[in-house]
Amino acid sequence: MAPTTAPAPPTRLQTRKPNGRIGWPLVVVAGAEKTGKSHMCAEFANSDLIGRLIWIPIGESDVDSFGQIADFDIEDEQDGTYRGLLNTVRKAVAEPRADPNKPNAIVLDSGTILWELLQDEADIIARSRAAEKAAKYNRQGPSADDDVVIGHSLWNRAKDRWRLVINTLRRHDGPVIVCCRLDEVTEFDAQGNPTRNRTWKVKSERSLPYDATVVLQLRSYRRPTLTAVRSLVMQLAPDEERTRPGLTLDALMRDLGMERNISVPPAPFVEPQPEAGLHEFEREAEQRVAANAAAAEMRRHATEGTVPTPQDVGQHIAQALRDGSDPRRALLMVRTAYTATILQRVTIPTKLWGHVDANTAITNLLADLNRTASTSGTGTPGRPPQPERSDTGGTPPQNDSSAGTTHQASDERQKPTEPPTSTPPASRSAPAPERAAPGDEPRSAKPATTKAAPRQKTRQQQQAERVREAVEKEAEYQARVLVIGKHEHLADIMPASGRTEDITTYDLTEFVKGARPAVKEALVAAGEAATISAYAMAPDGPCMTIDDVFANCQILKAPS
Repeated sequence: MAPTTAPAPPTRLQTRKPNGRIGWPLVVVAGAEKTGKSHMCAEFANSDLIGRLIWIPIGESDVDSFGQIADFDIEDEQDGTYRGLLNTVRKAVAEPRADPNKPNAIVLDSGTILWELLQDEADIIARSRAAEKAAKYNRQGPSADDDVVIGHSLWNRAKDRWRLVINTLRRHDGPVIVCCRLDEVTEFDAQGNPTRNRTWKVKSERSLPYDATVVLQLRSYRRPTLTAVRSLVMQLAPDEERTRPGLTLDALMRDLGMERNISVPPAPFVEPQPEAGLHEFEREAEQRVAANAAAAEMRRHATEGTVPTPQDVGQHIAQALRDGSDPRRALLMVRTAYTATILQRVTIPTKLWGHVDANTAITNLLADLNRTASTSGTGTPGRPPQPERSDTGGTPPQNDSSAGTTHQASDERQKPTEPPTSTPPASRSAPAPERAAPGDEPRSAKPATTKAAPRQKTRQQQQAERVREAVEKEAEYQARVLVIGKHEHLADIMPASGRTEDITTYDLTEFVKGARPAVKEALVAAGEAATISAYAMAPDGPCMTIDDVFANCQILKAPS
């Protein structure tokens, strides 16, 4: 086997100096009813800062009338679907410049209707699921007037589809303007209670103002108000007047420094790639399955008291050393699964220590990994390379001479530890354990001592155990309501060990809280009125009376 070594240093980080370029602005023009937001966008088509303006209408039918004041291009191939809109946005972003020295501008009108489209999609899917669930149990499905619960998975889907459109627009090599509707709504205090105050809110997905460079609100006709600006060029003082009568998009773009972008190459926008996580998740799932199977085999030996073959033990130790995340933890898991008692009965060959029992080999390997981590200064163990196929054995170190001891210590400082290699000769295999005769007392190297009484748990520890038990029960109830296994339900937070016991109480609590909307949706679809009422009264954190909540749930009582 090849020695354990510290990981190779990573390649040099590729960097660049800031070029001072102003990023292409994404401007949100939000206006109340008939305040001139579309008129402002049409006027921008006459600006000499751009070569062409592409207008993408969504649910708007009066865009052609603005052709009397400006020359621009209207997208004319939509079919009213999200997929058609996304393809249109992608084509608009890829359109070549009419003037090589001037960018194209894109107007998306409106972001409000786009978000309403995604909300309607989620509602239709939720109703379809509720109808299918009702038909499964021969019950009446929801009518058009009935409210259905949209689960968190559907909301996440809608947000992901919105994010895909916005990220596509952010890749555009030019300015982008998103029109939205503006509503005056009641203001709420920090506790969520309504107040007498009124405030203005942009009707769109809530993250749009954070993505925007400027948020321009038209609360009254042709009186724009700057409510948010992210710019080093155009800075607003806290006490500066935000309402700018007569402000145009052309003047706003100049104030943002858009003229500087003509001579400086565009800065790249790297879109996050969450799809890549799917392949990583699949690999992790395969590793969990393999690790669970190996751990089950190890536990079988510990339960039955049988001795595994040296080949199997050596292979599991080698696999633990190849663990890319934490080989120390993997080695400890091997010891825990087999138990130290079983490992002490298996002799394996090593290059530095000769033939030793597997438990001693793991102890030495852990010490070597700790030394490697402290030497490299990383605090984490170095990942060992792939094992060599070698049958070379070693000789045990000599302990009867001081010279030999000194030489051995010097070698250990210079050489890292070797993991186990091939199987030992038949003559060196572990002897079968002798069965103790009745009445024989077990031998002990240490004098018999009185076993200390277990320490009584503190009140905090007892409370923590009760909380953990309640959260695990709720996760199990959720899985049964959703008609899936508990491990499948917790797959997103399942650790590499595949054991639910290794999930932290905090992570388990947060997951259970996030899954409650989907469970409530399933309860509503099943007509569990009493259970949904009790579940709605559950606290935001762990529910200590979760058994009472699901005591009358007929789904759980139905025969499987």
